[in-house]
Amino acid sequence: MKTYLRIGIIVIVVATFVYLGFKVGHNIQKKIDSAERLETIPDFEFQSLEDDIFTKDSLKANMPTLLIYFNSTCDFCQHEAKSIVEHLEDFKNVQLLFISEEPKHSIKTFAVDYKLYNQQNITFLHDNTHKFTDRFDANTIPYLLVYNEKGKLIKRHKGQLNAKGILKLLHQKL
Repeated sequence: MKTYLRIGIIVIVVATFVYLGFKVGHNIQKKIDSAERLETIPDFEFQSLEDDIFTKDSLKANMPTLLIYFNSTCDFCQHEAKSIVEHLEDFKNVQLLFISEEPKHSIKTFAVDYKLYNQQNITFLHDNTHKFTDRFDANTIPYLLVYNEKGKLIKRHKGQLNAKGILKLLHQKL
């Protein structure tokens, strides 16, 4: 009986290690795939607040792009928006996409409250299919992706980043 117990324990331990090794390998591969996918702006499709479809092809060519995944009730997102508003002139040659899964009325209220609505270079988008988090590997809010004018990733940032920090990234040469 002791032999069967020992064999059973060994089998369980080996199976556990095999399973954990597989999970670790899978997670590493997922991170590698995500990093490769985000090197340039990936294809996407979201809804504007006016119910138009907004895709990668809707972006202005040869212009740096900032994708900001946010939630209107998030204090960090609110501070980030306030900081951007205070430096709006510095962002005139950058296209900013604010993306949220929240209802459109909440997104619009946020945009209006922070004086970001109807700005020439700022677009608010609704992720009505809840695909942003998987497509862009976002697991926090705010979450920023900063791309240069050629659509190459400059920085992925989890958490709040003030306008000066964003502008500093945008002025880096790759």
